[in-house]
Amino acid sequence: MIERDDAIFQAGTSSNAEFNQQLARIDQWLTPRVFNIEMSGGHTVRAYEVGPPDVPAVIGCHGTAGFPIPSGGGGIGYIARYVSFAPLFCRLISFDRPGYGGSSPQPGRKVGDIAPIVEAILDHLSIDVAAVFGTSGGATSALATAALLPERISRAASCGGCGPSFGPGGFDFVDGSAPLFRAEIEAARKGETAAREFYRNVIAGPARSPERDYSALEFYLQRRSSAAPDPVSERITQQLALAVNPYPQEDAYVDDVLSWCAPWGFELGSIKAPTRFFHGLEDVAASPRHAKWMKSQIPNAHLELYPHIGHSLDKLMPHVLAWLTVA
Repeated sequence: MIERDDAIFQAGTSSNAEFNQQLARIDQWLTPRVFNIEMSGGHTVRAYEVGPPDVPAVIGCHGTAGFPIPSGGGGIGYIARYVSFAPLFCRLISFDRPGYGGSSPQPGRKVGDIAPIVEAILDHLSIDVAAVFGTSGGATSALATAALLPERISRAASCGGCGPSFGPGGFDFVDGSAPLFRAEIEAARKGETAAREFYRNVIAGPARSPERDYSALEFYLQRRSSAAPDPVSERITQQLALAVNPYPQEDAYVDDVLSWCAPWGFELGSIKAPTRFFHGLEDVAASPRHAKWMKSQIPNAHLELYPHIGHSLDKLMPHVLAWLTVA
């Protein structure tokens, strides 16, 4: 008969109990929270939070959805990826930009109009300073936040972001982009009517419409949006009882592309926080030239280019979040 060492057994029981408590805390940290912010003028912003409360905070600005998404798109995609990857070294806050998800539209908004929204979210959560990042069409929002809230933003990251419609030194948005993306911006430069026609004919139109090349559209959709629904996003949407986007996604898209082509409401050169551009060398939506040019406009900026990666940088997000949370 083997005699049991009660001291060791009790120690092991205590250890197991502590381990189970740690698991319970992790489950709690990986449980998303949702809240609404009421802005001046009656505008509502829906925001999300996940992660431990005592680690560096990071704000995420989602991209532009290129086709109808059942959940309405928005910031829930970042939350789903956090739950999947569990980067518990940061506290992630995301939100639905105006017109997406549960946030009411802001027709005629500028890129810089995102700053008061981020500031209101930080105030609501009693967070003094946070890092910020954005992907695709949300990258300009992240840069705007860093420029316009210099006391609140510690670091900024642009992931597959685009530059302005035109810029000093001959920069032109459409240079280096695939034909379909050039057509998108050229339509937006003509105004709202042309932008809506592009959305209806190219993005939301019939799959094999004679007005466009289907293979190009398929490539466009695959590379366009990092907010495509997945099982984790759908599960979180159900857990949080999120209503389907009540606002036409066409309006959110049009407001986005028109804001890219209009003056942004801030200067890149005014950004003081450490800034890093992450960009795929095979990006045909916003060519690497965008990141190179924007990096040249910001004093404290660096650039990371990745081969064999296109417009979606989802696989790099743990690395991006790690850089954003460095003290």
